[in-house]
Amino acid sequence: MTMRKIFIDETKFSTEKGPWFGELPAPRGDDYDFAFISDRTGGAVYGMFEKGLEAARKLNPDFVISIGDLVEGYWTDEAEAHEEWDRIDPMLAGLGVPVFQTVGNHDYGTETMIRVWQERKGVDYYAFRYGRTLFLVANTETLPLPLPEAALALIQQANRELIRRPQELYTDILRKLADNASTAVFEMTEDNLIHPHLSGEQIDFFERVLADNTDVDWTFVCLHQPAWKKPDPIFERLEGLLADRPYTVVSGHVHYLEVTGKRGRRYIQMGKTGGLHCFDGNGDIHHILSVKMRGGVPQFEVILLEGEGGMDTLDPYTKKTDEIR
Repeated sequence: MTMRKIFIDETKFSTEKGPWFGELPAPRGDDYDFAFISDRTGGAVYGMFEKGLEAARKLNPDFVISIGDLVEGYWTDEAEAHEEWDRIDPMLAGLGVPVFQTVGNHDYGTETMIRVWQERKGVDYYAFRYGRTLFLVANTETLPLPLPEAALALIQQANRELIRRPQELYTDILRKLADNASTAVFEMTEDNLIHPHLSGEQIDFFERVLADNTDVDWTFVCLHQPAWKKPDPIFERLEGLLADRPYTVVSGHVHYLEVTGKRGRRYIQMGKTGGLHCFDGNGDIHHILSVKMRGGVPQFEVILLEGEGGMDTLDPYTKKTDEIR
């Protein structure tokens, strides 16, 4: 019997809500397709996220996974947080394909955003199984990065301006507001951008799920922040639990496509799907990621969204290829 099941940490959550839309279809066999979409925050290219959703739909996948940061967020007013989700959630619900969400820092970056996420979506980490593939969907935002009130106010004002003038570049709006307020805009480097925080209770839950699903062919770990880029004993514990099985880690957050070989596995940091430009280089692209499971092994295609579009392999974006399988 081919399995499809969602796993919730019942020791923590007592809710029927979840950060997903639609129901998993019955697997047609061991071979199937799905897709990852990445960050849309920053609104750097008008309509690009919608283009990414349409590209995902045209792949006719069994489901889609968002790797986080679907709303600009960082609201301190619940009404404004709900209003933004009210614009995004119908896009996901109307895709016609099941969509699973990973929580991102913009989605979960203030106490207000956390309350709204919990009210609308219930859980912030979970797992699901589709056929002979297991997916662990983690929350790397359990300790949100504290921002000064002045910075929060600036971000919220920029968000409101972007809502009124969506075709403008978010960076231009933010810089103009910062200049008028004599406030420095956050300088992006990998060191100050990446601050993952997982929780031990998540790893306890994933350990139980892994123990109950030893017969899968492949495991995917879905993160928002690339936790492997900072020393983190909690994430390293998860890596230890995965050591004896084939797996792939997929994250977003940095808005730059880069693949790292580690422990003989692929660790994929996605680029952006409509999000803000952060870093120059060949990984600075708008894309989604197509995954074809064939014989229990994933095959990846980068679906390009800019210009005439097209497809690419992960090879041009691979930082280290030693023993990747």
